[in-house]
Amino acid sequence: MKNKINELLKQFDETNLAQIEDFLHILDNMQLNDEIKLDGVLYQLFKDGKISLENIKQDFESSFECIQVLNKLDSINYSQQANEAENLRKMFFAITKDVRIIMLKIATIVNNIHFLNTTEEEKKILAKSIFSLYAPLAARLGLSKIKTELEDTAFYLDNPSEYLRIKKEVDNRFSSRLPIVDNLCALVNDCLKDLNITGRVYGRKKHVYSIYRKLQDRTLDNIYDLIAVRAVLSTTQDCYALLGRIHSKVEPLQKRFKDYIAIPKSNGYQSLHTTVIFEGVPVEIQIRTEEMHKFAEYGVAAHWLYKEKKSKLDTLDSRLAWLRQMMENEDISIDELASSLSQDIYEGEIFVQTPKGKVIYLPRDATPIDFAYAIHSEVGNKCVGAKVNNKMVPTTTSLHNGDVVEIITNPNSKGPSRDWLKIIKTSEAKNKINTFFKKNMKEDNIKLGKTILENAIKEKGFSVSKLMTKKSMADILEYYNFTEENELFANIGTNSIPAKPIATKLATAYQKQIKNKTIITTQATGERIATPTEKQVVVKDLNNTLIKFAGCCHPMYGDDIIGFVSTGRGVIIHRAICPNTTCFDADRLQEAYWKPIEIKPTKNKK
Repeated sequence: MKNKINELLKQFDETNLAQIEDFLHILDNMQLNDEIKLDGVLYQLFKDGKISLENIKQDFESSFECIQVLNKLDSINYSQQANEAENLRKMFFAITKDVRIIMLKIATIVNNIHFLNTTEEEKKILAKSIFSLYAPLAARLGLSKIKTELEDTAFYLDNPSEYLRIKKEVDNRFSSRLPIVDNLCALVNDCLKDLNITGRVYGRKKHVYSIYRKLQDRTLDNIYDLIAVRAVLSTTQDCYALLGRIHSKVEPLQKRFKDYIAIPKSNGYQSLHTTVIFEGVPVEIQIRTEEMHKFAEYGVAAHWLYKEKKSKLDTLDSRLAWLRQMMENEDISIDELASSLSQDIYEGEIFVQTPKGKVIYLPRDATPIDFAYAIHSEVGNKCVGAKVNNKMVPTTTSLHNGDVVEIITNPNSKGPSRDWLKIIKTSEAKNKINTFFKKNMKEDNIKLGKTILENAIKEKGFSVSKLMTKKSMADILEYYNFTEENELFANIGTNSIPAKPIATKLATAYQKQIKNKTIITTQATGERIATPTEKQVVVKDLNNTLIKFAGCCHPMYGDDIIGFVSTGRGVIIHRAICPNTTCFDADRLQEAYWKPIEIKPTKNKK
């Protein structure tokens, strides 16, 4: 294979030889084998017009498909708006089917920016393609160094004056602050030794484009993570212990501590973040466990996910997270990795187009109905037929990669059929169909929603009449911003709002109301009580027994009750209708009742 590559290199003149050698160096750094290097050299020769596709197919048949795919990628239009960027990424993957080709394309882009000789307009287009596709892909594949280089270069191509201004300012700060990171890493390692904790500590710095993005809403002086130190440990206990030790040695910056372990971010991200004043400079320290670190790298809180302001992963993202972990597995060879990844890395999703060429991505076996709702709610609601590749087809037809779909609508259509819910594949279509029925079948939804809420209350062991009072329901309506109960019931009936949280709120309000009533006085002692105590309970056939009240149903004086003989915790008193009692051993249930007490009459005020 190496001999073939060396023979092909002879076709390059001295001007291009330096660039091809740089290209091969990039492939070496990416740990790609000689087979993909051969594909890369052939691709460069094809672009230079020194070899044709026909000759490649004839003399290098194993490389032909790869060169074909790379040629197709060159034709993708990157001048579209930002909201089409994810479509472009996914189309990119649908075309490639082999992660090695993706890496080869990324290497080509890096090589191109090393030997850039294009017009200003071409530079702008290249910058847009990097921002919309290649930098995010490099990040997803774990190629952080390449991702950084791509972003900084694209920023320079797109806005050279701003790039140079920020770089100059930041370089002045980096030159003085980088030694500080080494000293702080040493201090953190000393803290670990003091605590007899094992872990790894390392420093990092931000690159120019990342700083530029932060400067959109703050000044350079207010960016506290220009430089940072990260400690990755074994246990959560170790994380807090290290945090305490660090704070005892260096001064933490007020209002710059975040405990994302106790209170994770909404996407599940966990870590301790603190900014300390070290040698007169604010430096951020991040402390997390190995598990938290892996989640931050590969899960829904992955760094690239946070940067792109996305709130959840889709199928492509999940698959690429797996790819990234595979690439970092040191026990697998690059050839074994390439072999395991030489499949459609976006299997399960298809790409279809409108007659005007707009790309729509859908799950495999999606129908024209899914396609219609992906375009617009009204297109789906008025859909009466479809053409696929200019031929009429049933709306239940499964679509395939590359299909051109045209939706036929009728303004007089009564709307979607409920049977469509059994056919469609996308949650978007299901939500829009349910929204339609929510608006057009409100009476049925109101009845259904009320029944669902009442059942949720009964499942918690409470009386519907006691919980759904005029006052409590008014509070629920205010919380959900509804003006009448029927609106609430209709939303429950269409699954727009779950019933169980509402039942929980009603139960909590009822229990709080009962606890606040201090109207009961015992006949024997005259003691006023706000909540029941074990003195008010009698358990049949048991005397001098520890009694506790169940936290699941919160029995109050006057409720029908039953006792459960626990192991080591005495008798637990439940409401008789508490659903949890159905799970208990019947032999351990005991009759229980309240002692008679007298309610002291209230004197009339004169």
